Amino acid sequence: MNTSNSEPCLVCGASAKNGLTYQLRDRRMGLAGEWRLATCGACGVISMDPMPSDVQLGDYYSGYAGDVPLDFSLKAGSRWPWLRKLFHHLSGDVDPRDFIKATTGLRVLDYGCGNVGYLADFHARGVDIAGAELSARVVDECQQNGFDVRQVKSFSEIPFSDAEFDIVYLMQVFEHLRDPNLFMEELSRILKPKGLLYLAVPNTDSVWRGVFGRHWVSGWFTPFHLFHYSAPSLARLAGRHGFALINSWSNTPESWFRLNLEARLFPSDNLLDRRSSRLAATPIRIVLMCVLRLAELFIRNRDCLVIKLQKQ
Repeated sequence: MNTSNSEPCLVCGASAKNGLTYQLRDRRMGLAGEWRLATCGACGVISMDPMPSDVQLGDYYSGYAGDVPLDFSLKAGSRWPWLRKLFHHLSGDVDPRDFIKATTGLRVLDYGCGNVGYLADFHARGVDIAGAELSARVVDECQQNGFDVRQVKSFSEIPFSDAEFDIVYLMQVFEHLRDPNLFMEELSRILKPKGLLYLAVPNTDSVWRGVFGRHWVSGWFTPFHLFHYSAPSLARLAGRHGFALINSWSNTPESWFRLNLEARLFPSDNLLDRRSSRLAATPIRIVLMCVLRLAELFIRNRDCLVIKLQKQ
C-alpha cells in the first residue's frame, strides 16, 4: 500500500515515509491495540509510525521483564565451546561467543546484557567485560556478584567513558532504540579508534519475512521493535557516524522459525511468548532444524542479521 505520512524518518531525515505499510497487533505479549509500520522511501528502513513516546514505551515494557533470579553459573556451552558451536551450527542460534574474538587485554561492553549468560562466560575467560542494562534489579544482582554492570537511565547516554572499549556488541537491542542516530553517536564515543561494533537485528531482507508476511513476528514484534533494518540500510546509518562495514552475515534460529510458524498456524493467538510452544517437542524441533539448514544452503538472506563495523 502506498501512503504519505507526516512524520519524518528518524534514520535518514526524509520528510515523509511511503511504500509498504503494515497494521499489526502484538502477537507475542498480548498488548491491546494495533500499530502501523511504514517504509521510508529514501533509506528503506521500516519503522513504527507514529513513533511511541517514552511514556508509551514505559507502559509497553512495564509487564515485559520478569523477576526470575539471574543464573551466573557456567553452562555446558561455556565449558565445551566446540559443542556449543556445533549445536548452534544446527540450531542457527546467533551467539556472540561464537564469533567475537574477545581476549584478555581487551575491554568489551555487552550492551543490554539481560540474563548475563554471555557476560558471565566472557568474564570467566578473563575478558575485561562490562555490561549495561535497563533493569535496576539485573544491575543490582550483577554488581552484588562482582560484575561491572551499570544501569541505563537514558538512551541518549551510555554510562561509560569516552574511548573506553575495544569491542561493543548489542544482541537484539538496536531495533528497540527510538533514536538510532543519537545512539550510534554514543557507540562511536565509547569505542576506541579502530574499535569493533557488532549489531544483531532482525533482517528485513530475509526470505522468511516474505514467506510469513504479517506473521513474521520474530522480526516485527510490534510494538517493541521500533525499527527494522537490512544490511545496506544499517551500514549506511553507521557510515554517517564514522563506522566502516567489515562484513555481515545472517542465520535463522530454529526458535525464530518455530515462533513464526506458530503465528501462521494459530492466527488468533496473541500470547505466543506467554505460553508453551506447541511445536517444542524435541522430534519436531530436530525436523525443523534439519529443514532450515537444508533450505538455507540456497538462501543468502536469513532472519537474524549480524553486522560487524569498525570505528574509523
